[in-house]
Amino acid sequence: MRNRFGNSLRALALLALAGLWAVSAAAADPAAEPGLLRFSGGETITASDLSRYLDQRIDLRGRARDRWGVQKVLREMALARTLVWEGERMGEPRLSAEASERFDDAYALAVSKRLSPRCEAPADSAAARRFYEENPQAFMVPPMLRLGRVMLPASAQVEGVAARDWLAAQARAMAAASTTFDAVAQRADGVYRLEPQGDLGWVLLTQENAVLRRLAAAQAGELVGPVRDGDFVYLFLVHEKRDGRPLAWDEVAVSAAARALNYCRENTRKKLEDALFAKYGVVLDDAEIDRLFGRPRSDE
Repeated sequence: MRNRFGNSLRALALLALAGLWAVSAAAADPAAEPGLLRFSGGETITASDLSRYLDQRIDLRGRARDRWGVQKVLREMALARTLVWEGERMGEPRLSAEASERFDDAYALAVSKRLSPRCEAPADSAAARRFYEENPQAFMVPPMLRLGRVMLPASAQVEGVAARDWLAAQARAMAAASTTFDAVAQRADGVYRLEPQGDLGWVLLTQENAVLRRLAAAQAGELVGPVRDGDFVYLFLVHEKRDGRPLAWDEVAVSAAARALNYCRENTRKKLEDALFAKYGVVLDDAEIDRLFGRPRSDE
């Protein structure tokens, strides 16, 4: 289980970084703060916008710990903004107190319900079975890895060297059989204890980011890293690997109706997001997002 206290500290650190960076940029020129995300009409979402949004959306703060998580939050903000524009275009009324709110989640939800077809669960077991047979992709177990992980703050010094250089040296030592992954994890635990070091158990590969793509390509027994993501640098050991597979009907019969409803909602939301992002020309600036973490885009 993730360390919630650790998540909060990382989120607060990101907010502080974003706020300080934004304030310094705005002090020089209020209009000069770079956009992390742009719309075709010229409007942008900046680090200051992100910080203010996360002040309100505490539920999303845990995502803002790395580049991929910040991208997800920015897409959430962009969807809210485009839904506000669509609602205003359609004449959907807004409460007076919300009229100037750019990222009005409650209003965006109301507009989304108007724009999206209604999803309903299959009426009976026969309908659920038909859905299962016609939509096998909705009943897939994703690939799984049993992982060992060592993670350190990128800014940390370990035994007098930078964290990434120390992990690289440990990877070479493991390859030469002069140390073990468990020993490295134990030493790292003396530096950073807010999240578990060592064996993480089985991890589902259900997300898309650079780190997980590298892990998905690895084989059992391989080391992956050091790799930096956000404010942290990681070294992974792939203990075991299981490929994705379709679930048999007997495994999902009880939950098939609920899965069908969730699958409809997920796809409906994705189609609406794709349509609105195309209409309003949504573009994320990966280079500016990376600068939130103090590193260039090329540093993987």
